[in-house]
Amino acid sequence: MWKITFRLLVLLLGLLCLGGTRHAAGGGRKAAYRAHYEGTLLYSEGKYQRALGQLQRAYALLPDNASFALALGLAQGRQGNIQEATNTLQKARQLIPSHAPDASQQYSLVAFFTGMAYLYCNLPDRAIGSLEESIRLQTENPQPKLLSIFWNALGQATLLNQGRNAHRRKDMPSHLHVHRRDMERSVDCFREALRFDPQNTTAYSNYQILCDSLGLSYSLPPPDSNALRAQSQEASFQSMHRAISRDLHLEEYQELVFLVDISGSMVMEKVPCMGADRFDVMKQLAQEVLPDIPVEVQMGIGTIGGDCGTVPDHWRKTGTITRAELADIFYFLIPDGTTPLLRMLVEAPSLFSQDPQISKTLFLISDGANTCRVGGMDICAWADELAQQGIAVNVLTFLSTTYNNTNAFAEYLCLTDNTGGSIIYLDNYRCRLEPFAFDLVNTCQVRIPAFQRSDCLGPSVKDLWMIIRT
Repeated sequence: MWKITFRLLVLLLGLLCLGGTRHAAGGGRKAAYRAHYEGTLLYSEGKYQRALGQLQRAYALLPDNASFALALGLAQGRQGNIQEATNTLQKARQLIPSHAPDASQQYSLVAFFTGMAYLYCNLPDRAIGSLEESIRLQTENPQPKLLSIFWNALGQATLLNQGRNAHRRKDMPSHLHVHRRDMERSVDCFREALRFDPQNTTAYSNYQILCDSLGLSYSLPPPDSNALRAQSQEASFQSMHRAISRDLHLEEYQELVFLVDISGSMVMEKVPCMGADRFDVMKQLAQEVLPDIPVEVQMGIGTIGGDCGTVPDHWRKTGTITRAELADIFYFLIPDGTTPLLRMLVEAPSLFSQDPQISKTLFLISDGANTCRVGGMDICAWADELAQQGIAVNVLTFLSTTYNNTNAFAEYLCLTDNTGGSIIYLDNYRCRLEPFAFDLVNTCQVRIPAFQRSDCLGPSVKDLWMIIRT
């Protein structure tokens, strides 16, 4: 069972030799995912020019990857290259299969990043339509935090949409006139942002500034940075397992196999906000996820540990184990060895039925990258084989999004992106699980610019404000 079959070797050789124009071969594809991951980190740090270079490199290596085009388009817009940005984002939309389960979500992100590109390039009038489309599409499969960010951006675009009200006077710099009615429409947008996420501090700041300027009373309470943070963390311990099912859509599969990392590193690192090591947190979460999965889903389990030739501690095919037995296995797991991830991935299809009509997912829980070579194989190439067998890989990782973890995230991205799965990671600072796909969206929280009362049009014109153009 643990030897690589001749059939698999032939298949992998064929995959590695297919390095045509649409896909870089194995190692090149992993390099693309490394560049994409590092570009995303640089962008989140505000290093936009360096981020653009890495995202361009990733896109050049894999020009048919919708996620790469999406990230590059946002970065191009952030740097003021609106024509390049809209072209790239349009390409991203064309690359999204209309039949994909998350197509509406992806279309929503394309529309949002297009709106943000216009906003970054001082074209708020063109941003509004795209931002409204992103909200409409997101409402079909609502993610409250995303909708909050989208509404906040629409409030910014509404406020700045004053192209015909530009004004210049000798004694002051060029500025935009803003009337009360536009400010009130912006207030409505920020109120919607807070309805979806009461803890959106950027949206609340925008809401507060406009209410103060207009003399409106606050109809919404401010985010509580102390008491509510403690409540939020307490709630996260109780609901973290529900976030796994929600963000990874585990209930939508007919067969699910847990592929669990039991390597020694899982006990060497703590999850500070939970006061336990990663191994114990993993065991607890796995047990708590079980009741969230519909009873008709057939489940199995495999473990990743030992060394490069060790037989797994647990290897049970779907349909051969009860939920009670699974819960017992999780409870009694003990740490062991390293992370022969690729070797277990090669064998993982044997844990599923051979029915091609059944939807399948491999739920990988890990805190590290592959440590063992398997011939000349590459994880990115093997992801194609999993996809061809209809197996989606979904990942929960305890690794933080830092440069030190580039190799591991490159592997996770290869696996999930090419099989139709997703990544969620434990944000130790906020003590909650975050979808990696939304990290770029989180950078798009915008604050309204400074503005002040204006008498440019004379004392007879009331309720007029101005924004200095930059």
